[in-house]
Amino acid sequence: MKTIAFANQKGGVGKTTSTINVASGLSRKGYRVLLVDTDPQGSCSIGVGAENSIDNKTLSMCELLTSDKTNYYDVVQKTQFNNIDIIPAGNWLALAEMKLSSHGAKEFKLRKKLKEYALPYDFILIDCPPTFGTLSINSFIASDYIIMPLQLGYFALEGVSNFIDTLDYVNNDIASVIKHETIILGVILTFFDTRTNLARQIKENVDTSLGGLVFDSKIPVNIKLNEAQAHHKPVFDYDELCSGALAYKLLCDEIVRRAK
Repeated sequence: MKTIAFANQKGGVGKTTSTINVASGLSRKGYRVLLVDTDPQGSCSIGVGAENSIDNKTLSMCELLTSDKTNYYDVVQKTQFNNIDIIPAGNWLALAEMKLSSHGAKEFKLRKKLKEYALPYDFILIDCPPTFGTLSINSFIASDYIIMPLQLGYFALEGVSNFIDTLDYVNNDIASVIKHETIILGVILTFFDTRTNLARQIKENVDTSLGGLVFDSKIPVNIKLNEAQAHHKPVFDYDELCSGALAYKLLCDEIVRRAK
C-alpha cells in the first residue's frame, strides 16, 4: 500500500481535481483506492458525492483526528465509484487544528489512525489543505510520497522552493522522531497551455530547476474537467475521451511506475 498526499501551499492549482481524477484513474486499473480529505473546504468529499454534513450525524475526519474512540471503520464511506472509498472532511474540520493544540503528538494522529488496521487498499490519496498547519503536517507524516500540482505562473518556482523548505522542516524536525521521510514523487503541471512566450519560458525554467521531478504527462486546460466537478464526478465518468481524461490516464501510468 502506498500513501500519497496531493499538496501545494497555493490554492487554485488543480490539487483536488488531480486527487479525484488520479483516484478514478487508478481504480479503473483495478487498484483499490481510499481518498482522505484533510482540507476543511471539503471539495474532495463534495466532488465524489460523500456525506459530510453535521446534520446527518456522519462522523468524519474531525472526529478521527480528535477522538481516541473514533477509528477508520467509523468514518470511512463507500462512494458511487467502483474501488473508491473516502474519509470525508466534515463541517467541523476547520476546528480540528484548534482542538488538536492540546493533544500530545498531534502531528502523528492521522498516521496512527491509518496504521491501526491492515487497510484493504492499494493506494491512499490525501487531499491536503492549501495552508501549512497541523492538518498538512499530519497529511505529510502519514504519507510515503507527495505529489505537487503546479500551475505555470510567474511565481511558480518560488512556490516550489517554499514548499520544499516546508517539507524539509517536517522531515528533519518532526518526522525524524519516528525515522520517517516523505519524498516528493513528482510535480504535475496543471492548466497547461504554452501558447504564450512567458508560459514557455516558465516551463523551461521549471524543467531546468526540477529536472526529473516533473511528470511527462501535463494536464491541459479543459472545460470537461470543470464540468465533471460540477456533476460531482471524476472526468472518466463524465467524458472519458476528453483531453483531460486522457492526460490523467497517462499520469496514472507514471504514478504507478514511480511509486514502485
